[in-house]
Amino acid sequence: MTPQFDEYLQFEKILKSHQDLQSHQTTTNEDNHSHFWTFETSKSVSAKGTDFPLWKITCENKKSTTPSKDKACLILIGGVHGLERIGSQLCVSLIEKYYELSRWDFVFKHELENLKIVFFPFANPAGIQHRTRSNGNGVDLMRNAPITATDKVPFLLGGHNYSTQLPWFRGQPEKMETESQFLADEIGQIVNSSRLAISIDIHSGFGFKDQLWFPWAFTKKPFPRLDLITAMMDYFEKLYPFHIYKIEPQSKVYCTHGDLWDYIAHNKVEKLNYLPFTLELGSWIWVKKNPLQVFKLDGLFNPIKKHRIKRTLRRHQSLIDFALRFLLFAQKNDPKSFDKHDYYNKGLKKWYPELPDLGS
Repeated sequence: MTPQFDEYLQFEKILKSHQDLQSHQTTTNEDNHSHFWTFETSKSVSAKGTDFPLWKITCENKKSTTPSKDKACLILIGGVHGLERIGSQLCVSLIEKYYELSRWDFVFKHELENLKIVFFPFANPAGIQHRTRSNGNGVDLMRNAPITATDKVPFLLGGHNYSTQLPWFRGQPEKMETESQFLADEIGQIVNSSRLAISIDIHSGFGFKDQLWFPWAFTKKPFPRLDLITAMMDYFEKLYPFHIYKIEPQSKVYCTHGDLWDYIAHNKVEKLNYLPFTLELGSWIWVKKNPLQVFKLDGLFNPIKKHRIKRTLRRHQSLIDFALRFLLFAQKNDPKSFDKHDYYNKGLKKWYPELPDLGS
């Protein structure tokens, strides 16, 4: 099934149908693959008189002999900016894919012995429903965390507190919005209970090329586990030498205040078992191919033509499947055993040529 919906409530129907099916299978013990999936809505937010649940969907073999703390985890997030609904569409299509695989594919079931996948497909449900970048309170959730940039940020774009009428409004970071606090708490808990976690937050609306960004956004300094990121990207580029992504630290593009993934990862620096990525889908190419969509409210951020939606949902499958493979590899081969100097220096040379290497 290919989701091609415009509003949150229509997205949600897919998840509710799976949730109801899981409940039925659990009580009747029929076609019982229900121990692979959990559909949760423990929190909700209100906007314009409507309550919106915050979904968390987990795919994990709960009967596995491997303790949860020894498993690796892939976290997929969509809809942090409600106007960029293609991120939620991609998350939903991946839930559909892995839900189907969990029914019959022995390879995938075997992977779930040592792996879990957690989805947050509608991080900003009110924004998705009302077609706004911000949440129901006018706050940009990706500028809302209590972390301040140490390097220069672009005016407004880097986060501000002038007015909710302007995009990139930070709100009150010392009291995070319900949606961003929910993500910080849930993902922090997942990271703490996983051997290694990778998150991919799916956005759109920047450039002619799909970007894959890694931390930091608050500083131009290298991420402490640049060695592990370099190793991961090295494996990816060897496996897919003709891939479509421009891979770089976000700070090479621009710095921001309040980046949610910086905030979560910053608290985990000592443990160093969390790699957050942002997948920024290059929406300008959609506008170039269909200039009339610039006159639609969400036309700058989403493919409009059905065949382009389908193409977008197809083209990132390899990246997600690779992330799962890398997590399984790292789960069996302790990342701390990587040659830190070699990979770190390789990362410095590739992304930070102005900085000295670590030496021998």
